[in-house]
Amino acid sequence: MSRICKKKPAVCTDEPLSNSNICQKMALLRNILSTAYGPTGRLKQIHNNVGGHVLTTSTSTALLKRVDMSEPLLKMISTAVQHHTACYSDCGLFMGIFTLRLIENTQNNGLRTAAAAKVYKHLVEECNMYLKGDSCGCKVPVDFSNSDSLIALARSMIASKPACMLNSRETKHISSLIAQAFLYSIHCNSSGVSCFGRTVTIGIEGQSVSDSSVFPGLLVDVPEMLQHADLERLESGLFKVVLFSVSLSGDISEVGDVTLEIHRGVDPERDLLQQLLKLGEQVVMDKVNLFACQKVVHPILQHYLRKHGVVVIERLGLALMEPFVQLTVPVEAYGMVKEFCLQSCGSRELLQLLPSKDAAVSTMVLCHRNETMLEELKMTCKRAEHVLRLTLREPYALLGGGCTETLLATHITHMNCSKASTIAQALCISHSEFIMAVKAFCSSLQSVALSLEHDGQDCLIDLTYAHRWVPDIYSKTCSCGLVEDRSNLEKTPLKTAYHTFSPVSLENTDSQPRILDSFSAKLNALNVAVEMANFVLDVKYIIKDIN
Repeated sequence: MSRICKKKPAVCTDEPLSNSNICQKMALLRNILSTAYGPTGRLKQIHNNVGGHVLTTSTSTALLKRVDMSEPLLKMISTAVQHHTACYSDCGLFMGIFTLRLIENTQNNGLRTAAAAKVYKHLVEECNMYLKGDSCGCKVPVDFSNSDSLIALARSMIASKPACMLNSRETKHISSLIAQAFLYSIHCNSSGVSCFGRTVTIGIEGQSVSDSSVFPGLLVDVPEMLQHADLERLESGLFKVVLFSVSLSGDISEVGDVTLEIHRGVDPERDLLQQLLKLGEQVVMDKVNLFACQKVVHPILQHYLRKHGVVVIERLGLALMEPFVQLTVPVEAYGMVKEFCLQSCGSRELLQLLPSKDAAVSTMVLCHRNETMLEELKMTCKRAEHVLRLTLREPYALLGGGCTETLLATHITHMNCSKASTIAQALCISHSEFIMAVKAFCSSLQSVALSLEHDGQDCLIDLTYAHRWVPDIYSKTCSCGLVEDRSNLEKTPLKTAYHTFSPVSLENTDSQPRILDSFSAKLNALNVAVEMANFVLDVKYIIKDIN
C-alpha cells in the first residue's frame, strides 16, 4: 500500500514588491532588456545546461519566449510583451523597459499605488491625445507616393537588430527588398474590402547578403528530373494547375486509424494504385500542365504524368499551401498560372510560378553567411513587413532614436506642471503626489531614450525642440536626423534637471528623419505598458500552490 502524503499548504507572499528578491529579479530583467535595446544593443546568448541549440539575439520576442521565469509578476509582464509583439511586431523592448522603469520609479518615490494609478491613467490619455492630434511634433506622415518613408521605416527596424550583422550597404539593400515585398502584397486592382497577399520567405545559408532578392509569384524547390527542355516544350499561354492536400503515395497506412475489412484475393495497394492512375488519366485528359501535392506522390503516378508532359511537384508542405491557392486562384477544380520558369538563387535553383491574375504573392529570398544571422534576419524581415502593413491603417510614423520619448516627456511635464493643482484636485490626490507621479512617468520615458546608449556617452536634450542628441563629431543632427545642430541650440544632459518648456515644432524644413518607429506599435506599447505597471503595482498577494 502506497504512503499517502499530506497536502502542503499554499505559500502566500504579502506585498510582493517589498520583497527584495522579487525586486532584484525585476531589475535584472529590466537590465537584460535595456542592454539589448537599439542599434548598438548587446547580444544575448541563450542555451540550456545540456547542450543543444544556442540562440544569439537581441529581440524581445526571441529572448522572452526562451527564458523561463519563476516569478508570477515577471511572467505576466513577459506574456504581455509577447502578446504585443505578436500583434504589432515592434516596440517589445520599449514596452518592457518602460513598464519595469515605471514600477521601479513608483516604488523609489514612495508613491501610493492608488494615486500613481490615477495619474498614470491621466497621463497616458494625454499622450494619446497628443500623439493622435494634428499638432504632434514627433509624428510624420507616411507618403505612399514614393518609397522613401517606407524604406526608412524598414531600415530603422533592421538597423535596431544588431544580431542581423549587416553593414550599411546590406541594411539599405534589405530595407529596399522589404518595401518591395510589401508593395507586391497589395492588390493593384482591388475594389472595396481586400485582404493582403502573401510574402513567402526562403533562406539560403552561406551566400552573401547582396544575393538576396524578391521575386513576384511563388518559388518552390525544383522537382526531380525536371529539365529546362521540359519547360521549353510547354506552349505559351495560361497553364492549368491541380493541387492536392492529401497523400497520393498509395500507402495503405495513409488511410488513417481505422479498421479495414479486406476480402480474400484483394490486393489493397494494387487497387489504390489503379485509382491513382485513373486520377492521372483524368488529369491528362483535362490538359493539366502542373500537378502539385502537399505530400508524397506515388512514383508510378509521377512517371505516368511526366510521360504525358505534366510537371509534378510533391512534398510542397503545409506552409506553402495557402500562398499556392492564392497564387493559382482556383475556379471549380483547377487553378491557373501565367508562367513557370527556373530561377537561380545563390547556390539553389528554384521553380518560379507566376500568377495569372493580380494574386499579390511574392517570394523573398534571404541570404546570409551563417544560420544564426540568417534566422535573425528572416524573423526581422517578416516583422518589418508587418509594420509596413500597419501603416495602411494608420499612415504615420514616429521619430526614432529616442526623440519621441524625450519630446513626449517634455510635453507631458510642461502641460501638467503648469496646472498641477487643478488636475490633482480633480483626481482627489495631493499636489505633491501628482508632481511626483508626473516626474516618475516622464523619467521612465527618458530612461528608454537613455537605454539606447551603451558606450558610455552622454545623452543630451536640446531645450528648444526637445530632441535627443549624442555628441558626435561626424553627425550634425539629432538622433532621429530631423533637427540640424547650430551654435545657439542649447543642450543639457538628460540625467540633469532643467526648466520645463513647450517643445517647438519644426516648420518649413526640408530635412527628413533618418530613423522612424512604428506609430501603431509604439502607441499600443505605451498604453499596455501603463496598464501592466498599474496592474503589477496593485498586486498585494501572490499565492502559490506547491503541491
